[in-house]
Amino acid sequence: MSSNKKQKPPPKREPETGDGPGQAQEEGAEASLTIDDLDPDFPREVMSHEEARGLNHCYACASCTAGCPVHEVFPEFDPRKLALMVKLGLRTAVLSSPHLWACTACHSCEEHCPQNVQLYHILNVLKNMAAREGHTPYPWIIQTRNLARTGVIYRTDESLREKRRARSLPELACEGEKARAVIEASDLGRRVERRRRR
Repeated sequence: MSSNKKQKPPPKREPETGDGPGQAQEEGAEASLTIDDLDPDFPREVMSHEEARGLNHCYACASCTAGCPVHEVFPEFDPRKLALMVKLGLRTAVLSSPHLWACTACHSCEEHCPQNVQLYHILNVLKNMAAREGHTPYPWIIQTRNLARTGVIYRTDESLREKRRARSLPELACEGEKARAVIEASDLGRRVERRRRR
C-alpha cells in the first residue's frame, strides 16, 4: 500500500550540556570544538615563562576554584577551567576570554592548591600574552591612558581631592611623565594605540 502522506523527520536531538570541551554549556556558549581550535604549542609557550612552569603540576582538582572569592560571586570565573584550557591548547579561547581579567590578585587559589601551582602568576603571563595579541578589555585601556596622563589609573577631579582632604589623606602625586616613560618603555603605549584604532 502506498501512502501520499509525507513522513515526519525525526525530532532534533538537543545538545548535551556539561562542562567538558566541545559541549554546549549554556545559551550563548561557544560551539563545539574542532581540531583547528587547538594550538599544541600554546601550553609550551605559556610554560616557557618562568612564572608559569608550575602549570604542569596542575591536575585540575578545582581547589583553586573552590577557594576563589571571585568564583563565589561570578561562577563563570573558573581558575581551574582556565588552567585546563591552557593545557588543552585553546589559545584563542583563553587569550580572548574576559575572565582572564577578573582575578583580584588575592592569591587564594595559590593558598588552596595542593600542588603549589602559582596560578596568580600564570594568569599574569596569560594577561600579558593577551595584551600583546590585542585582547584587552576596554577599561584596562582607559586606565592605562589615565595612568599615562596623570600617574593614577582613575580620574582625579576636584571632588576626589576634596574627599581626600576631608579624610586627612595626602594629595595624590600625579606624575604622569614618569608613568608615561614606563608605559613607553614597556611597549604598552603601542598596544593602547592599536586598541584605540579598532
